Amino acid sequence: MAYKYFDRKLTIESASVNLRRVLRTSSLLRMLQELTIAFTETEGVTRKETLDRGLLWVIAKQNFEITRLPAYDETITLRCYALPTMHMFFPRYYEVYAGDAPQPCNTEAGQIPTAPGADIQTDMAKTDDSGVSRLAAGKNHKAFDRPLPIISGTTIWLLMDEKKRSMILPEMYGIELSGGDTPAGYDIPKAIAMPKDESGISEKLVTAPFSLADINGHINNAHYFDIAEDTIPFEEVKLLEPTGFEAEYEHEILPGDEIRLTYMKAEDGWYFRGTFAADGKDAFRIHIKI
Repeated sequence: MAYKYFDRKLTIESASVNLRRVLRTSSLLRMLQELTIAFTETEGVTRKETLDRGLLWVIAKQNFEITRLPAYDETITLRCYALPTMHMFFPRYYEVYAGDAPQPCNTEAGQIPTAPGADIQTDMAKTDDSGVSRLAAGKNHKAFDRPLPIISGTTIWLLMDEKKRSMILPEMYGIELSGGDTPAGYDIPKAIAMPKDESGISEKLVTAPFSLADINGHINNAHYFDIAEDTIPFEEVKLLEPTGFEAEYEHEILPGDEIRLTYMKAEDGWYFRGTFAADGKDAFRIHIKI
């Protein structure tokens, strides 16, 4: 199977970090959003095919693992892999590297190095000493003698009708995007299992501000993490070093919507659930891993 990927190298600016001078979760997600749109445009699905026709790119689910967050003034490389389309869903796998990113292959593994934006043909039959396919070794980057990413994960994208505010079938609009695999494998984000023990749960009401609305007319999902982190007691959040996060976005939040935010700390991190105060419908669920 072919790899299809797109890279962007950048240096972390002061506006993107928190008081610990490391990248904000919301800043990371916004960077990956922009990376994804840029990649999509190189594949021929531009603003003309989407935004100008009233079609909006939105996110349904995410799941990321974090070794560390990059710091202010650090140079990093963002990488996005296009995965096979699943009916109306467009999965994308991401890696963030300190400095330069390695080529996503190894000639010893029967793979041919090439430049970002191109296909890389892989030899699925190549095995390591144990007889296991090197490509099927999952997230074992060491099998490829390649540097480890400091952040990796998967996001599920879809297209929404701007007027109806509902998802669309891309083939009905002539939108097709091909995908492939990744050298490290990938996991499709699953439903978040909220803690059964709710003895430590807290609640507060939040009104979605105009300042967090984006080009789609709703609160950008990246800012849900700002709202969530602002809820954590300051003495804890200022020292927070997340090892990953997962999120589900059920319904969009518009500026002015009142959200009932319930939250609690468990052994494996902080859990957040946002529901609409008016009718109790789910808006989002977030798990920040520690």
